[in-house]
Amino acid sequence: MKIFKINPQNPEPALIEQAAKIILRDGVIGYPTETVYGLGANALREPAIHNIFRLKQRDQDKPILVIASDTEMINRIVKSIPDAALRLADAFWPGPLTMLFPAANNLPSALLGGRSTIGIRIPDHPVCLELLRYCGVPITSTSANISGDQNPMSAEEVANAFGDQLDALIDGGIATSRMPSTVVDISTDPPKLIRDGVITRQQIVTILNG
Repeated sequence: MKIFKINPQNPEPALIEQAAKIILRDGVIGYPTETVYGLGANALREPAIHNIFRLKQRDQDKPILVIASDTEMINRIVKSIPDAALRLADAFWPGPLTMLFPAANNLPSALLGGRSTIGIRIPDHPVCLELLRYCGVPITSTSANISGDQNPMSAEEVANAFGDQLDALIDGGIATSRMPSTVVDISTDPPKLIRDGVITRQQIVTILNG
């Protein structure tokens, strides 16, 4: 496993490019986000998604969340962006809010876990944004742990969980919060909070009712 020690606020382009090439070859990397460490793979490639499930020992009926660089990338993988999503995006993106959108028909079935929605967020972390820029595709952002284990705060915890099973690991220091992103389903009317996280329920309600 390659380990890239990186400055999380000013990631070295050569290291990001190496990690991006691994993702585009259906590899899996560990990487830092603005919440916990994640497992990154090409979200548009079925073989890469299956690698994530195998590594995490994850049930096949559980969908995998993804990160995207901007609304242009999101428009390629969703059927629509409801008004409620636009209001939440204005308030909390880039940042630790994941929204469940109606999924486009061209996505790998494994990514959706048999469902019709896709969980997406635009992250607020330089490493994530640079990876997305180099890859040009959405990247998986499931937590870098064995399913059911504690969310990882450091590259060391990710390495302890997976060892050499990962193709690469970006060491960007200690995460600032063990809480994951907040998840809101905006494919329903009214939107529904699915998972508590960094952004509180009250913050979500305030924006939706504002």
